[in-house]
Amino acid sequence: MTPETDTVPPERPEGGGWIRPVALVASCLVIGFVGGWVLRGDEGPVTVLAPAAPVDTGETGSVTTGGTSTAPAATTSTAPTTAPAAPAPPPDRSDIRLVVLNGTNENGLAGRIAAQAESLGYSGVTAGNAPTSTSPSVTYFTPGQRPAAQRVARDLEIEAIEALPTSGALAAATPEGTDVALVLGPG
Repeated sequence: MTPETDTVPPERPEGGGWIRPVALVASCLVIGFVGGWVLRGDEGPVTVLAPAAPVDTGETGSVTTGGTSTAPAATTSTAPTTAPAAPAPPPDRSDIRLVVLNGTNENGLAGRIAAQAESLGYSGVTAGNAPTSTSPSVTYFTPGQRPAAQRVARDLEIEAIEALPTSGALAAATPEGTDVALVLGPG
């Protein structure tokens, strides 16, 4: 018979026990970043904060930046910081001078879309014809009227928004005083 002996597991070499925790931490970081990216997606709002401006506290000339007090500076500028201006609200539909131009061969299309625009609150919408086009519908704006064109495009579900050309057949087909010209294309 063989005598029973206690078997002792072999000892790990010194310093080899750090690999597993480091790998665990690295994999958790990667999973966290990927999970956050997937959950947020590309449609989330982005907030960019301006850096804190130095504020003179008036006490012994100290300057505070984000809660940290520092010794007085040689010259302290108290130039006012201004927040970026909020975008102006879109103009009222009744204030937009809209013309709908048919760039297709479908009779009456501009009239139907003009009536749809008037039912949404646009007033005095003009309908007419544009040079025949093979491109999709486009909302054109005159100088300074981009917000109006964005409102029209959103209301009438048109994706393309461009500046109205100052010359050519389209410019000639657009009545003077127009803010936004919607040129209807096929499809």
